[in-house]
Amino acid sequence: MNPEAKDEQIGWLGGVAIRTNEVKLVFDPVPGGLVEPNAHVFISHAHADHTFGFSTGAAKYSTIETKRIFEDIRKKTIRNFKEIKTRHRVRIGDVAVSALNAGHILGSTQFKVELPQKTILYTGDINCVDTLTTSSADEIRCDLLVIEATYGNPSYVFPHRDRTYAKIVEWATQQARDGRVPTFHVYAAGKAQEIVKLFNVYTKLHVVTHPIIAKVNETYSNQGIRLQYTSAFNDEAAKILEGGACVSVTTPSTKSFSAEKSVRAVATGWAVRMSPECFSAFPLSSHADFKQLTQFVKATRAKTVYTFTGYTNMFATYLQRKLGVDARPIPAFVQRRLFEF
Repeated sequence: MNPEAKDEQIGWLGGVAIRTNEVKLVFDPVPGGLVEPNAHVFISHAHADHTFGFSTGAAKYSTIETKRIFEDIRKKTIRNFKEIKTRHRVRIGDVAVSALNAGHILGSTQFKVELPQKTILYTGDINCVDTLTTSSADEIRCDLLVIEATYGNPSYVFPHRDRTYAKIVEWATQQARDGRVPTFHVYAAGKAQEIVKLFNVYTKLHVVTHPIIAKVNETYSNQGIRLQYTSAFNDEAAKILEGGACVSVTTPSTKSFSAEKSVRAVATGWAVRMSPECFSAFPLSSHADFKQLTQFVKATRAKTVYTFTGYTNMFATYLQRKLGVDARPIPAFVQRRLFEF
């Protein structure tokens, strides 16, 4: 399948775009992508690099959790919104689109697109193992797979999650015993809540979070993922930080709440190859690692695989050579506007 095909077209146009005789679909468009008002936009999850579609004038589809987290962080109201529930489908013209669990953050989804002649699966960002706050991504069979390749490099194989959890807790509790405040600089949605839950489950340390993270925590708690924390920048939080025996969780760009006592840490899959000198780094990722991605491709039994984001060429080449799969980076449309398909 390529952008020149006449029955349906799929390619990259500032996002993954699919066009049939009746509809135009765009998945996770990026800034600069040209989305026509008559297109149907699907947003896989609430991380900033995937939510540009909420700002377009087109009809917008996502889970209600994705919408709420976006509004928590951005403080914007989304118009022309259409909820799509996980493991439910919507029909648009000659196409049926289903949302499947992606395991990335709360409300994150993959999208299965059922066309008259084939089934396409768009993964968005996926995580293929259970975590304290998410379940592993759904696996389904499809004819054509469009898969993210963020960690599509054999160098990125993560330790078992329980081992990483144990190292984080060991490091943080030792810092607290020494009178310091271990401070995690992580994404406000997803990673922050997993860190909060980790300390809730395995320690008695108080958790102080940035107010934006606290707002997202509310959405998680409302969906049954109970979190215990105190929002920063009030008297209660100040007392906790002064008294010690606590952990703080803030965003990557925010300064620590307790500068004199704070010791910095990050939790990211990139830590596998990082050599930080001024902070601690733990390989805790909300993405699938190389082995997970490879196993996911096998499970779909897709005849054709398009890769995007990250190690697109490397992962596609590996799939070709090792699995014998027709794999390549997703082709780019030469047209500048969707109505020119």
